[in-house]
Amino acid sequence: MKVVHVTTSSRGGAGIAALRLHKALQKQGVASAYVSKDLTVDFEGNEVLSSFFSYRKPTFFQKLGQKLYRIFFPTRAQKLQKQLTKHKESLNYEMLSVPFSNIKLASHPLLKEATIIHLHWVGLILDYPSFFSRVSKPIVWTLHDANPFMGLFHYKNDRQRNQAVKTIDDAVQALKKNAVAYSNKLAIVSPSQWLLDDAHTSGFYSPRVSLNKVANSIDKTNVSGNNDSLKTTLGIDTNERVLLVSAVSLDNYRKGIDLFQEALRIISFPLTILTLGKGQLTTLNNQVKVIPLGYVDDAIKIQKYYAIADGFVLPSREDNLPNTMLESLSAGTPVIGFAIGGLKEHIKEGVTGVLANTINAASLAEAITTFYKSIDTYNSKTIKAYAEANFAPENQAKKYLDIYTNL
Repeated sequence: MKVVHVTTSSRGGAGIAALRLHKALQKQGVASAYVSKDLTVDFEGNEVLSSFFSYRKPTFFQKLGQKLYRIFFPTRAQKLQKQLTKHKESLNYEMLSVPFSNIKLASHPLLKEATIIHLHWVGLILDYPSFFSRVSKPIVWTLHDANPFMGLFHYKNDRQRNQAVKTIDDAVQALKKNAVAYSNKLAIVSPSQWLLDDAHTSGFYSPRVSLNKVANSIDKTNVSGNNDSLKTTLGIDTNERVLLVSAVSLDNYRKGIDLFQEALRIISFPLTILTLGKGQLTTLNNQVKVIPLGYVDDAIKIQKYYAIADGFVLPSREDNLPNTMLESLSAGTPVIGFAIGGLKEHIKEGVTGVLANTINAASLAEAITTFYKSIDTYNSKTIKAYAEANFAPENQAKKYLDIYTNL
């Protein structure tokens, strides 16, 4: 059995989760390869240089031909782009993907060699019509968001906020559904029950497609203990209560950092906030101290930040099974967030964290207050044990091996 993992980038939540699975399968003796635009690993485990996704500058005559062809014989992708351009000013979303790509993914040498093709987040590199009509091999697709069974958008809130393009969105969803139907051996995997339920109720997949839940894993080698010297370096006293918040971009609406910022205005006790990510978190509350750490991509350093925090705040409005939650729990740090997505499956009151039942600042402030009052009742070893039991790489790999074998 040869499994190739395909994702647009090795960076970001989906790329990191896919890479962790790839490594977990290798440790189980599976011939696993990894393909992305910035990282390629062959079936022998060698990182290789690949020009497959490289841009190839067209010649003058190719440019001329392409221009004339666009004028007289526009492709479906060009027609769709033209329709979307008309609504450009009114659209408000985190992410939008069209189901077309100039990349001939099916012709990649590692995909040709593979027994099973495992798709992850494949925006910009997957051309739905050509890929599914050409590939007859078994396909496993791990959902990192809802885009694989939706139209243009990746999250339901974005679809609801952009009703102006509903007709276009519905047409794109229908096109994708028809394309995916070509696959005779397809298994869908969701890391959370929430997203799996949405995939099931969407009616997007035929009854012959198997729907499965397998949690993402966490790299145990990155987990580190408490580090008082790091607190000293950051100017944090031993008696300070520290909360960590993290997002690639702190102004991402879906990640809810604005709700956290508003909640901090309500807080009536001293807190020190560490922020990981691009952007700024500000507060006028003189009880709250903010220490910005900026964007950090060093896994060991990130784990140390989790370890020195008393709690990790994850205020997402909508989320699947965020790596940040897994990283926090594996460091023994409890999580505070809303009862949404994968959070409500793994955050147990008083054991692994606290959940706010309503998605607003007041409810989040109440959850933070509850956590603050009971902070000494949380046991780091218990939280780490929970992470070990639920997000161990070997367990994840074995569950995927069952899915591969069934296909």
